[in-house]
Amino acid sequence: MQKTVLLFLLVSFFSTTAFAGKPAKSKVMVEQARALVMASLTPQQRQLPKVEAEHFDDPHPTRFLTFTVVWKGLPKGSVVAGAYAVDPYTGDVFESNKECAEVKNKSLEALQAQVRAKLHLSQAEYQRLKTKGPLCEE
Repeated sequence: MQKTVLLFLLVSFFSTTAFAGKPAKSKVMVEQARALVMASLTPQQRQLPKVEAEHFDDPHPTRFLTFTVVWKGLPKGSVVAGAYAVDPYTGDVFESNKECAEVKNKSLEALQAQVRAKLHLSQAEYQRLKTKGPLCEE
């Protein structure tokens, strides 16, 4: 009986540690990530004419889904409102042109909660998968 319990505990230990550090099965899709980026914008950015988040399909993929937020712009003015990276495993949004700048606001947090629920991402799993932004020095 004791050998069976010990064997069970060993199998449980190795099966749980074998998966530590591996990405989750479910990921945020590009359209969900786009919605997260739009929710991360300031109220002023959201009011820009024809503002939208364009997905950058990186030929050298990283962990993150990257977006450039653009708007109609002014003559002789910039049409870029910002650059963002979304972690497809957690739904975290980072300003990809600022080192380690994670975006947080109430509307984004509400949408992240919905996305994480759809991913069946528990708080413990979220903490395990959470990472720093794409420009953070390790």
